[in-house]
Amino acid sequence: MWKNIVRMKRQFPDAYNFCPKTYLLPDDFRQLMTDREIENYKHMYIMKPAALSCGKGIKIIGQKQEIKKKPDYVVS
Repeated sequence: MWKNIVRMKRQFPDAYNFCPKTYLLPDDFRQLMTDREIENYKHMYIMKPAALSCGKGIKIIGQKQEIKKKPDYVVS
């Protein structure tokens, strides 16, 4: 779903500005780490498995916590 939203954000940036920046791991791991450094680690993130987890495996990533490069996770 996120890939479709990103595509629509490119076409209609004003209409799709309601979504927080989201990273799909492991593909966007480097960008996530770069953005965290730029923001001086002041934001918290939600990390969850990408598909059919029924709420299992959801984690809150704090300012000082390390994010591991796990396959098929979504971070926003």
